[in-house]
Amino acid sequence: MASPTDTEAPPRVSFVSLGCPKNLIDSEVLLGHLVKGGFTLVGDGEDSDVVVINTCGFLQASEKESMDTIAEMVKRKQKGRLKAVVVAGCLPQRHGEGFARRLKNVDAVLGITGREKIAEICEGLLDRVGRRKTAQSFVSGDLPKYEVDRDRLPLTARHTAYLRLSEGCNHTCAFCIIPKIRGPFRSKPMEVVVDEAAQLAARGVKELNLIAQDLTNYGLDLYRKLCLEELLEKLAAIRGVEWIRLLYAYPTFVTDRLIAAVADLPKVVKYIDMPIQHTRDRVLRLMRRGITEKRQKDLIAKWRSSVPGLVFRTTVIVGFPGETEADFDGLMGDLAELRFERLGAFQYSAEPGTAAHGMACEVSASAKAERFDRLMRQQQEIVFAHNRSWIGREVPVIVERKAKKSLFEGRTYGDAPEIDTTIALHGAAEEGEIRLAKITGFQDYDLIGELK
Repeated sequence: MASPTDTEAPPRVSFVSLGCPKNLIDSEVLLGHLVKGGFTLVGDGEDSDVVVINTCGFLQASEKESMDTIAEMVKRKQKGRLKAVVVAGCLPQRHGEGFARRLKNVDAVLGITGREKIAEICEGLLDRVGRRKTAQSFVSGDLPKYEVDRDRLPLTARHTAYLRLSEGCNHTCAFCIIPKIRGPFRSKPMEVVVDEAAQLAARGVKELNLIAQDLTNYGLDLYRKLCLEELLEKLAAIRGVEWIRLLYAYPTFVTDRLIAAVADLPKVVKYIDMPIQHTRDRVLRLMRRGITEKRQKDLIAKWRSSVPGLVFRTTVIVGFPGETEADFDGLMGDLAELRFERLGAFQYSAEPGTAAHGMACEVSASAKAERFDRLMRQQQEIVFAHNRSWIGREVPVIVERKAKKSLFEGRTYGDAPEIDTTIALHGAAEEGEIRLAKITGFQDYDLIGELK
């Protein structure tokens, strides 16, 4: 974009980022290219010339949120100074090139590729305001081997960031549409990941949260071996990085070497996010999870015995087609015994294009809701018991932000940003510091502590 003259204000762009941390990285890259292209970022869509909506298309609920957001921005365009609406991300990628024809008064549609073109696209739209009747589509089914996540404009706190190791997924879980949106599994070369991490550390990032659709499969396609633990050693050597957290560790490719690396590397926090989705063999087969009940439980036990102080996060789905009351009761019993410190539960959502869509023996909406409520009540008791067990302990925390005088909000090593609980910290601190705190109590899910 050409530099504006002295009498021309630079065009203003606002941004809406929806969905998961992988989407958030895409949003940061898009924003970085917009700012490099001469756009001024504003927080309110009503004050901008163009708005970009980075959508999520994972579930019907997230698709509805995305479509509602698009409709709201189109209304603003029709009423105010907003000149162009751009829709990007997973939702256009899921529905393909024809998705643009579904959107009235949207000006351009971009999938999950071509992020470097965003400033050029927006500039072109502003040059042709009022002359386009249908949305211009930039959705491509040609997915690159990998994309470099550089030139990011951070949307997280300065001290924490997400680091993407790979894209896509080779698993065929019956409930999941991600492989059809993001394509097959593709690792980034190790040197690219390390370079991205070093750039993040240079800007002040202390906590790296490693993400992928399938984190534990890292390296197999490029190096013909699983090498997440080797990457962890390289990341731990980067000056300025103090915490490394593993998110989305698919259980199939967890190795003894990886577990040992989490246990032995001081900078790798003793936390694992390993979604199990269910515990009963029959349901695991229906879900196409590629793991048995015994193997899964043995793996959880190995994590527990090998990594002292481990905080374990998992995810389960209730009401999958064919899940009987006996299956659900078995899941409840297993969760009561396994006692995950952090757990997310979802009611099954039938997603078009997935293997489970239209499966027989669908569980009713009322039964799914009832099972979900029972499970979350049980999990609440487990979390509260865990919180009580931490009272009197000293644990590492990261200071997130100042709440008021001598009171800060933070997270323990056992809490990932956004998805887990927080801790109210009494004492003097600086945002981004990693300190010890003594746990003195808790309020519902959140902890209370004193900084040491």
